[in-house]
Amino acid sequence: MSLVNPKQYIISARSNGYKDTAYAIAELADNSIQAGADKVEILIFENKNRSIDQIAIIDNGKGMSKELLASALGFGESGRDKDKEGHLLNDDTKGMGKFGMGLPNASVSQCKRIEVWSWQEGKDRNYSYLDVQEIIDGKYTELPVPSNKALPEKYLDAIFDGVIPPSGTIVLWSVLDKLKWKRAKTLFEKSQFEIGRMYRHFISNGQCSVKFKVFDTLGNPKKDALAKLTDTGFIKANDPLYLTENSSLPELPGLHIDESPTFFVEKESFRFNVEYQGKQHSIGIRSSVARPEVIKRILNNSDHNQAGKTEYGKDCLKNFGLSVMRANREIELISNEFFLKDDAYKARYMGVEIDIPPSLDEVLGVTNNKQHAHNLKELNVEKIDLDGVEVTDNATVIKFLRDNGDEETAILYDISVKLIKVIGNARKDAKKLPTTKVSGNTPEINEDDKVSIVVNSVLNKRDEINPGKTLAVEADYEGLKQTLVKDFGYEESAATQAAEKMEALKSRISVQYSKTSNSSFFEVENLQGIAVLIINPEHELYVNFLSKMSDKDKMIFKVILGAWALMEDSSSTDSKKRQLERARNEWGEVIEEMFEELDLSSTEDS
Repeated sequence: MSLVNPKQYIISARSNGYKDTAYAIAELADNSIQAGADKVEILIFENKNRSIDQIAIIDNGKGMSKELLASALGFGESGRDKDKEGHLLNDDTKGMGKFGMGLPNASVSQCKRIEVWSWQEGKDRNYSYLDVQEIIDGKYTELPVPSNKALPEKYLDAIFDGVIPPSGTIVLWSVLDKLKWKRAKTLFEKSQFEIGRMYRHFISNGQCSVKFKVFDTLGNPKKDALAKLTDTGFIKANDPLYLTENSSLPELPGLHIDESPTFFVEKESFRFNVEYQGKQHSIGIRSSVARPEVIKRILNNSDHNQAGKTEYGKDCLKNFGLSVMRANREIELISNEFFLKDDAYKARYMGVEIDIPPSLDEVLGVTNNKQHAHNLKELNVEKIDLDGVEVTDNATVIKFLRDNGDEETAILYDISVKLIKVIGNARKDAKKLPTTKVSGNTPEINEDDKVSIVVNSVLNKRDEINPGKTLAVEADYEGLKQTLVKDFGYEESAATQAAEKMEALKSRISVQYSKTSNSSFFEVENLQGIAVLIINPEHELYVNFLSKMSDKDKMIFKVILGAWALMEDSSSTDSKKRQLERARNEWGEVIEEMFEELDLSSTEDS
């Protein structure tokens, strides 16, 4: 009896933890770069409904022999040469590869049929395929033997503008039943952010380019498909440290000819060695903080009073966290370790990066799809059993752990201590930045204040009829001020001004703008006597609808949201509040899917 049931295994492999389509494509790009490619093209073929029908990932790397292709689509095959005893000749301690499961695992996470053509130095094109449905139907249990097969004409014309490289590989995905995004426009937009960040060093150094091109199902170019997003189709570097020139960040305002063209400035950069299994392994840490003069210029050129509401502030929030680099490629952006809850709002203007070698994968808990480093987290003395040893300094802890055979924890603790110090230093500098405009004049009543007044009026009327059934009688404006500082990045003076204005208006609802969790369009935070309505400016409903309304229509729409906030805040039981919270989260997810299906770019063109 076989150890593995092919049908059950392939079904299980389809849910293998790839975050989304961009990450699955990135797995194949890893293979391309490791094969020496300096060009990767992503070809998108759309059907007549403008939905993605096929995706081809092309490279000009060294290609695969028949023998290598025979194993490349096998799950768990490494594709690396072995000696007669079966030992790996290259243990890949410096390259990006890991466990040899990238091509099949990434592919089946998105589609049911994978076809591969690969050739070397102008020789015949070797061909093989993997078909999920055929495996499920029991048509075959072993991979087909690679054969020579011509590439269909429509792909020949599309690849590298019709100039086929001497060596290379083509991976074609079809029967795309698990794509997260169904439009070429959306896939490019998300890939610009995710793939651009993952491969930022390769892209900015000119080591490798990644280009998107869109075609119809016959292979005819659709030159305007990405026109509103890119002039070239090339993915730009997305640097969360904002130290890279010519990145995906919008052009900074008011730069002088002799001035640094970067948003942030580097604060710390160093490398250190750790010993593991008798060898030394080098780790690098870098940090950066926004330049105050640039933030002032951004505010001066914006109608917004907070830098966080500008396109630059929003970009920083999306890139906030600890960037974990491995073999020059980002594997994860960690925001739930090393950072307090409020840091995403107060310290978005800092960047921190750690560079780890693949030789420490086991220590750091790097997953086989290279998307997580599970063991990288904040460690302190309280979390470690030191068996009563008196701690005088960090070296004492590290020595104790190594002496007691816990080499991995010693390394993790050493890394954690250094990261905590670097992040703390950067955080102090980020908190000093002038991120809010402060005016000496009495603030005017704005659109959101009018929403508060309307909702407050309804609140008072309802409270007269059902005393105690709505918000608390006494509103905690001091608590609101602290929340604005802690959770929404207000400077103290600006928070005081906002809270005083609300108190003067006797307002009971505060409208704020921030990225929310779980794809929700808005959230409701409950303070004593005050409901905070948090609208997500990155949600499709805000970007494509609310932001384009007239001022009057915006106010009406926000009053509707305010009504929901009031209903949720005044719910009589916790279970009812949880039901409402789940409902708005699910509503937000469905809206995002609807907007992608709607394809507003085609609607605007028509």
